[in-house]
Amino acid sequence: MTQNIEITTKGKAKTNGIELYYETFGKKTDPAIMLIMGLDAQCVMWSPAFILPLVQAGFQVIRFDNRDIGLSTWIENWDKKKPYTLEDMATDTIGLLDYLGIEKAHFMGASMGGMITQRIAISYPHRVLSIICHMSSANPLDLEVVETIPKKIFVKMAPFILKYIPIKTRWTHNKGTVSSYLATYKFLAGTKYKFDIEYFTQLFTYSIEERKGQNPMARLQQFSAVIASGSRIKELEKISVPTLIMHGNADKLVPIAHSKKYAKLIKGAKFIELDGIGHEIPRAALNEVHGYILKHLNNDEL
Repeated sequence: MTQNIEITTKGKAKTNGIELYYETFGKKTDPAIMLIMGLDAQCVMWSPAFILPLVQAGFQVIRFDNRDIGLSTWIENWDKKKPYTLEDMATDTIGLLDYLGIEKAHFMGASMGGMITQRIAISYPHRVLSIICHMSSANPLDLEVVETIPKKIFVKMAPFILKYIPIKTRWTHNKGTVSSYLATYKFLAGTKYKFDIEYFTQLFTYSIEERKGQNPMARLQQFSAVIASGSRIKELEKISVPTLIMHGNADKLVPIAHSKKYAKLIKGAKFIELDGIGHEIPRAALNEVHGYILKHLNNDEL
């Protein structure tokens, strides 16, 4: 896939007993913003079009593959009764910060990445300049924001099912074809912008066929980490850094009710509702999204 922004450095950092593949963009002397991607998503989902305006605004941008995805370590001896957690993934990320010699950074996380970002702000506040959480939740098992009875039953049973019942489905053991990812992301797209099938075809062809490819166990193992980590609702009051929370009101995967609830529990948090946006950051919405992000990073009024 063609890149239109130059990678400053790239490599694999040894951290927390694994290796994380990373790429940096911009000047090493600029304030750093670390981008944390969501479940079963490679770091290239943070597109050059997303990264370039941040670099031009004077930030060093870092993107990386979480454990179990892309070019980072795939966890082979995973035990469903003792899964790794978001705390482990937060520790991975802080280890990458150490490897890069960065004392403090801004953190932005999408979906599961937003959950990891919350965990970092709670457990490692001395390493955080500010946080941005997009289309995320502080408790994916929160029954208060689940609308239907069948969904409430599934949410209630999810931890038991994951821990004790053998699961092997197309969703949990995805072989990672271009067509399957196109179908998933088209379904998760919102209502305001047309799904950019040409762009995503190029993206998934690159990530699956030219990079290492998709780990067929990533969805199950990372989802298990989300569920095993439980709720952060009661810990959110510990977050004292500037916080921006964004969420699309057309999100089918993580309802916006999650963000509306937890945004009120972080002192001083700013909440932005993105009209017609699904579980995505559409390229057509980047001007709007960057406006919010850069005002947040520069401590300007939203």
